[in-house]
Amino acid sequence: YFFNRDSSTPLWSYSTGGDVRSVSISADGEYTAAVSFDGDHKVYLFDKDSSTPLWSYYTGEAMLSVAISADGEYITAGSWSGKVYLFGKDSNTPLWSYSTGGRVLSIAISADGEYITAGSDDDKIYLFDKDSSTPLWSYTTGSWVYSVAISADGEYIVAGSYDKKIYLFNKDSKTPLWNYTTEGIVLSVAISADGGYIIASSSERVYLFDKYSSMPLWSYLIE
Repeated sequence: YFFNRDSSTPLWSYSTGGDVRSVSISADGEYTAAVSFDGDHKVYLFDKDSSTPLWSYYTGEAMLSVAISADGEYITAGSWSGKVYLFGKDSNTPLWSYSTGGRVLSIAISADGEYITAGSDDDKIYLFDKDSSTPLWSYTTGSWVYSVAISADGEYIVAGSYDKKIYLFNKDSKTPLWNYTTEGIVLSVAISADGGYIIASSSERVYLFDKYSSMPLWSYLIE
């Protein structure tokens, strides 16, 4: 379904051949990407004016995650079999794909599409640039990586893992700037556009950090 913020009535809807596992929208609202988990196993790109996809791409496998750059120029998607795909908005032919060692549970892309990060249940965090399917680096955590996020300029990457840790990286090194051990599995992370603040949610608490310290500014117990 595609909505305008001023109404609960959809502007349009589109039926895929299976469950829609993930969607992402460009900053200006012009483009929407979606992936189908079962049935048709496709990546879709739409513009806001039509329920007819601009294109779709058949992967032949369940798709778990998708993200689109702020300007809509680049779309990245992650699959059950461990593939990371990168597309340009003008073609359904992938610019490249890369096979990780596990399911790609989360994926994110910088605002300009230059950098892509992925989290996998092979216990790794990956960073790519848009010009190559060879990772700039990967980092092995203690368990599945459930959630990743990247700052708008691609300078900072944050990840949350089943090992109960939150990790912060600079794009130029696979050595974490810091990590923090929470009280539960880290299910979701997000980072501000400038990379200054990180928020994370575990199975126990919500945490807020700034980029300079692994000590939370505050945490809130989820009851």
